[in-house]
Amino acid sequence: MSVSAKNRQPALGFTIVELIIALLLGVVILTAAVSFLITHLRTLEGSDIRESVDRNARYIGVLLRRDIQAAGIDIESTTHFGTVAVWPGSNGDTLMMLYVPYVPNPTPIHDIDTAIVTQPPPGDGTCTPLDRCLSVLKVDTATFDLSDRHLARLQVAGTRRLVIVESFAVSGCCSVDVTFTGADTLFHQPAGLADLQVELNGTYIQKLTPLIYYVDDQERLIRAQRLNLDGTPDGDIVAYGVETFELMLVFADGDVLEEANAYDMDDSNDYDDIVAVRVRVTVKADRADPRVNDGKLLRRTVEWQVSPRNLRYEKNRLNN
Repeated sequence: MSVSAKNRQPALGFTIVELIIALLLGVVILTAAVSFLITHLRTLEGSDIRESVDRNARYIGVLLRRDIQAAGIDIESTTHFGTVAVWPGSNGDTLMMLYVPYVPNPTPIHDIDTAIVTQPPPGDGTCTPLDRCLSVLKVDTATFDLSDRHLARLQVAGTRRLVIVESFAVSGCCSVDVTFTGADTLFHQPAGLADLQVELNGTYIQKLTPLIYYVDDQERLIRAQRLNLDGTPDGDIVAYGVETFELMLVFADGDVLEEANAYDMDDSNDYDDIVAVRVRVTVKADRADPRVNDGKLLRRTVEWQVSPRNLRYEKNRLNN
């Protein structure tokens, strides 16, 4: 045997068979990893669709509970005037609540200025234009809390009306001429000065905050605290994909009705008989997915019943 043959070393590296086996194992492992990743991503996407629908429903519930609880703060309901009202709309029901805002104290009552007027005839105010204007006293001589598009309560002795402020003008140190829009109905309740006999003593206005919920023609739930001069709500979108928005009123005798009615022969379904609001909402996903709900568009229907403490308090107070 030659020296060169004795000193020859075996070749380093892998054989072709070893390389093929390693490649096959790598492909198998990589395929499994990719398959797991795709499945995981699909699961996450399906979970995101479910969570988005559930999150929308929870958010609507939180907002409604908070806002319905505000109804009737510092302003009780009467037979014909409700701090909670419901009526059907073109895309679902509409919910309206009224309360006196605190900033941090309740907004002031502005009595009519009796120093510059005489008793007006029915339907007239105390400044120009006569049928839509009242001169009232400022509480704070430096500021005035009412401005254009603000909703206000007009109280004349035992009669209550709603008005939307169109403009105001300061007259002297302590008086303001407040002009209202010409609406004679707002939120299905009496508004304005029509046929109203203004009393020189016992007439005042006070700022109110409205809270209005409704669904528009794009299935968006709108929440409004502002009004346009024509009385329509000027709101913000709080949820998308709201397919149904159904409202019922619960009355003190246990009846559950679509609306209050102060003008029929039943004296148990008036505005001052309301003790709770029942809300039923159907929220849907923004798209169908074959991995979610068997490929059908996912929907969630939830229902809440909220009893505003102020309505309960007023009802108990009047019955005691």
